[in-house]
Amino acid sequence: MPTAFVSVSYAHQRALSTELDAIAAVLSAHSITPHIFVRAYTFAPDDAQAMMAAALRDLRAADLLIAEVTHKAIGVGVEVGMAAALGKPVVYVRHAGAEPSTTVGGLAAVTITYRDAADLRAQLSAALARGLIPR
Repeated sequence: MPTAFVSVSYAHQRALSTELDAIAAVLSAHSITPHIFVRAYTFAPDDAQAMMAAALRDLRAADLLIAEVTHKAIGVGVEVGMAAALGKPVVYVRHAGAEPSTTVGGLAAVTITYRDAADLRAQLSAALARGLIPR
């Protein structure tokens, strides 16, 4: 089964919990395993090398990356850059009220700008159904 690496700001993961749950539900419904990195691991501040090694390992194993960029974060940008360098499709997701990221947008195969979790579900499901994200 394909895997999607889901990247999101560590500091804002709780604020985006509903959206992350929506992404995970849609991926599962499309037979794609969601891998929400910030939920999968806990690293101490001095474990930066281990964290980046795990991120790179998990990105290599993934089939695509979904970047939730409602709250810009350097780590998400690094993960997007790594995914692009590895040739993985990038899905750029942000709330309609959030400032766009030209960097992520420039690397994205698909861009989803959503109003709420239901809209996010619908748009992501439609993108997957259209085959815009290779599996």
